[in-house]
Amino acid sequence: MAAPIDAKTKAEVVASYALTNSYNKTSKEFNISDKTVKKIVNENPNLYEQKKDEFVDKASKIIDKALDKLEKELNKEDIPVNQLTTVIGTLYDKRALAKGESTNNNSITINMSDEVKELSQ
Repeated sequence: MAAPIDAKTKAEVVASYALTNSYNKTSKEFNISDKTVKKIVNENPNLYEQKKDEFVDKASKIIDKALDKLEKELNKEDIPVNQLTTVIGTLYDKRALAKGESTNNNSITINMSDEVKELSQ
């Protein structure tokens, strides 16, 4: 039988799950079963929401700093823009996932000529 998990480790498990949104990844990080991770997260819904919100806030601050730096560095040659855009894109996606938003562009726009519009009525 495994040793009991202390409160500090439980908080770390919840924080890791809030970041990864993966029971499997978190279980590997802490060398515990994914069922145990799920149980810990489900037993601590307020802590999960708190850790998720903390990540969203931190990611937003980092994105804002990176955007400010990007704006200042656009005309300089010493920092590759692709590095900043990679950071911004990654954090943007992680923040969206933590907020429960989609990171995919799922919208489709179809432009029909007036003739086709008329026929479709």
